[in-house]
Amino acid sequence: MISDRQRWNRKYRQMDTAGESVAPIVAAHYPLAPPGRALDIAAGAGQNARFLAEKGFTVTAVDISDVALAPLAGIHPRLHPVCLDLDQWTPPKNRFQLVIDLRYLNRRLFTPIHESLAKGGVLIFETFIDPPPGRDVASHCKDYLLKENELRHTFSSMDIVLYEEAVRECPQGIGKMASLVAVKR
Repeated sequence: MISDRQRWNRKYRQMDTAGESVAPIVAAHYPLAPPGRALDIAAGAGQNARFLAEKGFTVTAVDISDVALAPLAGIHPRLHPVCLDLDQWTPPKNRFQLVIDLRYLNRRLFTPIHESLAKGGVLIFETFIDPPPGRDVASHCKDYLLKENELRHTFSSMDIVLYEEAVRECPQGIGKMASLVAVKR
């Protein structure tokens, strides 16, 4: 059986990530976060992590794929790629001023993500409600799809700056996504 790391490494070997740019939700809302530490969960090729490092954050970019993270090593003094299995990891508490989680859903991390934010820290979370483009509900595990209003309810103890569910363009095409920007009280 192929491991998650092997599967994602294979995917990143085949993927051209050179043209990927920072996610619009990150570019629009990162200024809400106080300066300091940022966490990019499931960072992939690291376009958002690089952007945040250039904006002055000290960024921990976490992903299971060492192939995806390898190009990030040493490219910026404030960018720290960390290869680990997100199913086995919990972020440290009260450490980050900004946490981003884009197109990755692991409900086990909902509480640890909230706890990892320092008071006044910002969460930017965006992922699929419906299956990503090219996949139907039957072929896509519902564990990796949000329910309607799930993010709003999950992070309701935070001050929600933005919440919307809409059809969005993403690197895979167009899909229905939930977008949340919230500040920890």
